[in-house]
Amino acid sequence: MGKKKAAFAQQEVQVRSEAPRPMRKISYPLRFTPMTVETAEDITPTMRRVVMAPVRPSPREPFESQALMGEYVRVVVPPTGAPEVPEPQWQEGTRGLWPVWQKPAPPSRKYTVRNYWSQTQRVEINVTLHEKGPGSDWARSVQPGATTYVLGPKSGYRVSYDYDFYLMVCDQTGLPGVARWLEQLPSTAGGHVFVKIPAETSVQDLTAPPGMQISWVLPPQDLAGTVMASPRPAGYVFTWIAGESTSIKPLRSWIRHEWGLSKSDGYSSGYWKDKSLR
Repeated sequence: MGKKKAAFAQQEVQVRSEAPRPMRKISYPLRFTPMTVETAEDITPTMRRVVMAPVRPSPREPFESQALMGEYVRVVVPPTGAPEVPEPQWQEGTRGLWPVWQKPAPPSRKYTVRNYWSQTQRVEINVTLHEKGPGSDWARSVQPGATTYVLGPKSGYRVSYDYDFYLMVCDQTGLPGVARWLEQLPSTAGGHVFVKIPAETSVQDLTAPPGMQISWVLPPQDLAGTVMASPRPAGYVFTWIAGESTSIKPLRSWIRHEWGLSKSDGYSSGYWKDKSLR
């Protein structure tokens, strides 16, 4: 199931004498970009890849990604039952032209930037296919040539590559961010990635440094319980946790109290809420 042979608890770590630089948030100029869908295809039965390009690429005010951790865009999707996103009115504001829709405005959903090609300003997002919802419905049905509107990205986080160990924990909604970050880590990086998926068919091929162990957590395993069974590795540790809000909540306290990490040494975010857990 894609696991590396050596468990991280057994890895020898040469601890650095100086602490890594703290995580820092970087803000970008915020833009709303009309985009055309170029491709839409399944990665697995539970995730779909959508690649979009600006309708009118702008060299002066381009859609831009800086490949930082935590970058996301907000994509406008059709209202429930509608075949496409309605055309907005464009108004001049302090941040340039801004779309305004008649009420009720169409919904929007947040998606991590999975890939970005600067020469063409194309962007790839990976959409988790929940049973229902405007974002999942749009991803299942959208066809090449469709127009949508993309806000952002507005910020990202710069994380030092000087940590001795990287712990990444997510479900499918966090997997695009993990996959992108793994591709950017130096070849010397070491750590452990835990990904909760609904079935073996949702496993993806990930490109990671040799020192990164990848564990796919399948039902009936509990994501938080599986992670918390891990001993603390030696050295400076950075943690990245994202997924369903209730399932990752225990990990936030565990990281602080059991591993003794500060807020600057980690990032955590509840990407969605499973209403059935209420």
